[in-house]
Amino acid sequence: MYLLEISKIMDCKFLSNGIAIQYHNFIKPCCTWRVNDRWAIDHNLDKVNLVTWHQHADLVAARTQLANGIWPTNCQDCETVENQGRQDSVRLGGESAYSKFNEEELTLEIRPGSVCNFACQTCWAPASSRVEQYYKQAGVFNQYANLVKHTFNDYDFLLPIAKRLKTIIVLGGEPFYDPGCLKFLQWTVANTSAELLTFTNGSVLNIELLKSFNRKITLVFSMDAIGTPAEYIRFGTDWPTVLANFNLARQLPNVEVRVNITTSVYNFYYFTDLLDMLMLDWPAVVTFGIAMEDIYSEKVIPLDQRGEIILKLESCVQRLQTAIIESGQKSNTINAVNSIINNLKTMPYDVEIHNKFKKFVGKMDGVKKIKLAEYCPENANLLS
Repeated sequence: MYLLEISKIMDCKFLSNGIAIQYHNFIKPCCTWRVNDRWAIDHNLDKVNLVTWHQHADLVAARTQLANGIWPTNCQDCETVENQGRQDSVRLGGESAYSKFNEEELTLEIRPGSVCNFACQTCWAPASSRVEQYYKQAGVFNQYANLVKHTFNDYDFLLPIAKRLKTIIVLGGEPFYDPGCLKFLQWTVANTSAELLTFTNGSVLNIELLKSFNRKITLVFSMDAIGTPAEYIRFGTDWPTVLANFNLARQLPNVEVRVNITTSVYNFYYFTDLLDMLMLDWPAVVTFGIAMEDIYSEKVIPLDQRGEIILKLESCVQRLQTAIIESGQKSNTINAVNSIINNLKTMPYDVEIHNKFKKFVGKMDGVKKIKLAEYCPENANLLS
């Protein structure tokens, strides 16, 4: 009985029903799946058979590990999130969203292009043409510099599985700004009956395109703060425009609106203001990502600068406890905030990583012609 319970708990629908095609020249079961050079060779998009790919020995082995309560090394991100008591890992999200999928039904994640009008502070070059531009100008080390990118001339290579696609997740770039993403959205409508989920920075919405979809579409607004801090952290943001588009999208009958918050040293102080705004009328779902590189972590913050941040986070937890929010969402949000509080209280300060952060901010602020202290004054001491 115990083994059966473990097997049920440690299942992952992406290992049997997920296909993720991003800026890499290979495929993987989900966006957070960690890869190495061997994986990139063995699962090259030009070599694999999409119809039978889930029977590959690597995926069978990963499913077996999970069934025995063992996390595959590729699943570090989900392991980290779930060990914090949170319910918004990719694995658990798939368990909830795709629990009724049969073995033939698939969810596809694809990044048709990287053209973006934003250069978010925690983004990476292959996901944003503007980040790539600034990285080159600043001479910032780019671990993705030699990465082979896919350029999709068309999407007919997906036709063998098109009828099996139940959901499609579209990443950019900015999907409503990137010509490649817009082309893929149109292909999807013509060749599949899949429901759509797309992440957006909220700067531009193609309302006519959204209205033309004869199916449900979920828009996940990437928001990390409100006001001027938002305009720094997600550089390119005009906050009144993003907020107006967010409110407009919530009025469209076939659109479900969600919010994803990426937590980092840039917004530990600020994202609770965003939560206060959302608590007034909570979206369908709010999820939390973690900027995984050390220069974005709690280690950057000197111990004597953490107290004010902790107090603000603890105050937000108190408000969340009495907020009118669905219980699962409330629990997950509180756990996400508490995990940062715990890290701030227990994680040691690392002066070397802090110095790397200061150097990185200095270079990026220089090419963007902005100053952290002018947009996020509470973070100014991080550069001293």
